[in-house]
Amino acid sequence: IVPDVIALLGGVLGFLAVRWAVIDFIAKPMQKAMIPDDSKRKDVLKFYKYVWHLLAYVILWIWGLKLMWEAPWSVFKSGDFPSLWRGYPQPAEEKPMLKLFHMAQISWYGHGFIESLLVDKSRSDFLLMLVHHVLAVCLLSGAFWGNAHRVAVAVCVEQDLSDIFMYTSKIIQKAEKIRWMQNKTLHNYLLWQLCIMWWSTRCITLGAIVISCWMIIGPTGLITPFGEGMDPLSMYLILQLCLMWLLQLIWGLGLAKMCWVNLTSGVVHDTWHDGKKETKKK
Repeated sequence: IVPDVIALLGGVLGFLAVRWAVIDFIAKPMQKAMIPDDSKRKDVLKFYKYVWHLLAYVILWIWGLKLMWEAPWSVFKSGDFPSLWRGYPQPAEEKPMLKLFHMAQISWYGHGFIESLLVDKSRSDFLLMLVHHVLAVCLLSGAFWGNAHRVAVAVCVEQDLSDIFMYTSKIIQKAEKIRWMQNKTLHNYLLWQLCIMWWSTRCITLGAIVISCWMIIGPTGLITPFGEGMDPLSMYLILQLCLMWLLQLIWGLGLAKMCWVNLTSGVVHDTWHDGKKETKKK
């Protein structure tokens, strides 16, 4: 396991290095073309993050989707979520083809923890973000080395999809130099689209994965608290998964609140990213 830990640390440093390159060669030219020259530094840093995350999540999502599409246990082939849990603990023979993806995702969230410390301190959900990154690292690590790798891939795919929509929306919102992007109808549409996507993937789909766990693994006694057949690793995984789901529900309620405010007052305000003074009437 020591070589894997060293590889993960290298992955974190690698993502930080690629982040610097993307910001320097892609995000900065986009910033000059898209957001006002007199923007506050924190807004510029947010924009850099949005561009970097959008690019990274598109790559990670396509990679994960490809693995899911080709796997015989895939939801796309079985048509149900319980297939992700059948045969748990899952065959170790499946892990080599998934290991690099898992290592990349764990490194990504490790990098995200450091990045949040650098650029996200002004967010109202700063602590939630840090907890999310730690939970993601713990969940993905435990899932891979505990032979629940199918679930880990599925969770990554559904999480990454909503992130793609979110960062696309944020870039458009900040692109004040491009007049056609500063459109009330477009911003309203992006907000409602993101809310629907978030609840579809991070709340409903992740919820279905969690409930499937209780349906398939529950009767085995592996996740029965203090039961004779309780498996500590299985309990650890389901608790991490439930905590992750809870965080997504909290953020989902925040998005629902934003949609309600938009519907009743015409205001587009990012509850999590923007301070009170940054509320905009579109």
